Amino acid sequence: MTKKELQKKVAKLVNISFKDGRMVESCAVKSIKALKSLPRYEAIFALSEYLKGIRRIEREHTLYIETLVPLSPAQVKKAKKLAEKKTQITKVLVNINPEILGGFKLKIGDEIWDESVLGKISQVKEVIQGNYE
Repeated sequence: MTKKELQKKVAKLVNISFKDGRMVESCAVKSIKALKSLPRYEAIFALSEYLKGIRRIEREHTLYIETLVPLSPAQVKKAKKLAEKKTQITKVLVNINPEILGGFKLKIGDEIWDESVLGKISQVKEVIQGNYE
């Protein structure tokens, strides 16, 4: 099997391992067993690619919130509800970071919304230095 064919097979297995942004354990176990049965070199490559794919999909459905102070459950729920306009959220991780000085940062997959004081200061600094587009 060529590398490209193997990558397509792995991508298909990653996709069937999820339903509504959540991993279906039985499908994941079947996928791993199928990949383990390949010749050793292909199995190592395929399992590595499978793990990368699983992590990518989990990131796409995880809301990361960074704030200065702890959030109430209602605030977390509101942030999740807003984020779910974009994609199904299956996990929320909150990080307290005093360096952001205030406000918050939200991240889903590769998208970042920076409404922190530090982020605003950085934007102003870039404009002053002429590094804006």
